[in-house]
Amino acid sequence: MDYKTEMRKLIDIVKQQSFEAPLESTLEDLTTLSTAVKDLSDRINTRTKKSLNPNDKPKANKKGKAKSMNPFPSVKPLPIPQSKNTPSSADKLQSLKQIDFNKKRDDFVAKQQATKPITPQSTIPTLSN
Repeated sequence: MDYKTEMRKLIDIVKQQSFEAPLESTLEDLTTLSTAVKDLSDRINTRTKKSLNPNDKPKANKKGKAKSMNPFPSVKPLPIPQSKNTPSSADKLQSLKQIDFNKKRDDFVAKQQATKPITPQSTIPTLSN
C-alpha cells in the first residue's frame, strides 16, 4: 500500500468520525490535519524555491560586515542645532492626545444636542378684538 492510499483512508476516517465522534475530538483532528497541511505546504514551497534557483545560497547578514563610511575630507557635516525651546516628543504627544480628546468630546456633545427631545414652545398669544 502506498502513502497516497493510506493518506486517503485517514482522511476518510476523520471525515466519518466528524459526524460520530465528540466535538473535542473532531476539533483536535481538524487541528492536526490543518497543521500537517501547513507543514507540507511550507516544505513544497521551500523545495520549489530551491529547484527554481539552485545557485542561490542563504544570504548572510551584511550588517555586521558593513564598512564604515568616511566623509570627504573637504566636507564637514553641519552641526545639528539643539534648541532648548523646542517641545519634546512627549510634550507633542500629550498635546496631540489633548486635541484628539477635545475633538471627541465636542463630537459627543454635538451628538447629544442632536438627540435632545424637542421642547414645546410657549403658547402664542392670540389677538383678541
